[in-house]
Amino acid sequence: MNKLSIFSTKVILVISIQILPFTIHAQQKDNKVSQTAGFPVRQETVGEYEEMMKNLRFEEMEEKILKEITLAKKRKKDVSALENLQEQCNRGLQMLRGTDKVTIIDSVVIDKKRFLDGYKVPVELGKLRLAEDGKSTEFETERGGRIYKSEWIDGKLQLISYYMEDGKPAHKKRITGLDVDGDLNYPFLMTDGITFYFAARSAEGLGNYDLYVTRYDYDEDKFYRAENLGFPYNSYANDYMMVIDEENNIGWFASDRYQPEGKVCIYTFIPNRSRHPYDYENEDHATIMQAASLHSFKSTWNQSNEQARIQAKQTLAFLENQSHKAKAYEFTLVINDNYTYHYYNDFHSVEAKKQCKEWLQKKSSLNMTNQQLNNLRDQYTAANSAKKKTMEKQILDMEKQVEALTAEAKESEKKIRNLELK
Repeated sequence: MNKLSIFSTKVILVISIQILPFTIHAQQKDNKVSQTAGFPVRQETVGEYEEMMKNLRFEEMEEKILKEITLAKKRKKDVSALENLQEQCNRGLQMLRGTDKVTIIDSVVIDKKRFLDGYKVPVELGKLRLAEDGKSTEFETERGGRIYKSEWIDGKLQLISYYMEDGKPAHKKRITGLDVDGDLNYPFLMTDGITFYFAARSAEGLGNYDLYVTRYDYDEDKFYRAENLGFPYNSYANDYMMVIDEENNIGWFASDRYQPEGKVCIYTFIPNRSRHPYDYENEDHATIMQAASLHSFKSTWNQSNEQARIQAKQTLAFLENQSHKAKAYEFTLVINDNYTYHYYNDFHSVEAKKQCKEWLQKKSSLNMTNQQLNNLRDQYTAANSAKKKTMEKQILDMEKQVEALTAEAKESEKKIRNLELK
């Protein structure tokens, strides 16, 4: 199977760098974990080489290992352990070379036990909830009502799916073909019905939970072999619960890297349609390592993605507003990275305020047309062949209207910022 594009839902693209996960082999610290810490618990490792791997210092590690191997061979000592470390190092370096250029727009640190509060998931994506055991999640698709969750099978958490009929699970089956051994958890299926994300705690991963992506083949009724998402989505810590909102071009994932016990950071980012690795041969390695480890998400910001960040923050603010309806904002408009307006009185420019009213009218027309288009699509699904031919032109015409209204709204929004910041 071709390597999967990380976030593409329209087509399947090829990842240019093969991602080979590696495992940290080291003595684990005694874990005296508080009962209130939440799940998953982060397992720490100790050792000089383990610290190098955690900090992505693979080139330095490789050089040190080669020296030790050379010295050990001269002394006629066994070098198998060092060669295993060298192999892990090479895999880590290959993964670093494939670091994806992703734009993180925000992050929030939250208690692990209520980490889903950090996801502003629209109802159109489905229902995401914590399972009763508190150690797994359940995802229910919006259309079809299929539920994906983890279940203990042969001593491991494995992914299953089923429907609810008369209040009971029906058509239950285990998800196979992923080719990942270990605990599998935190499932999410995109609205395309094809792209499937989950997290796995496997000996083949970076350590703790890693994020994976796979694809469902309707013709064969199976999932393909899953791919480790690599850097920066994964780390030595727990990285899990990837959610992609393709309609709004927003994504979320959780990570307890750099966090104290019981806390987790929810990163919000702009999903790439295909993977965009850094040019490792020509770009600064320190910059790539910083991006891969997400020490500071603002390091992913640059002038070329400024407009995309503004749009994403605008969308995120809207989604947050929807989830906090008690806040009676007149509107939500991101002006730049530092200012978000919610009221007409926030404006300094009279012209910008006037343009804002026109923008809201365009947004209203766009939302109404989108709703009409969705209704028409639903009718098309249930129509007979003769009716579908008539409806196809209506759908195409309305799609063009949506495209035009979207462009008008974006242009109007841009004018508001230019007028306000002039």
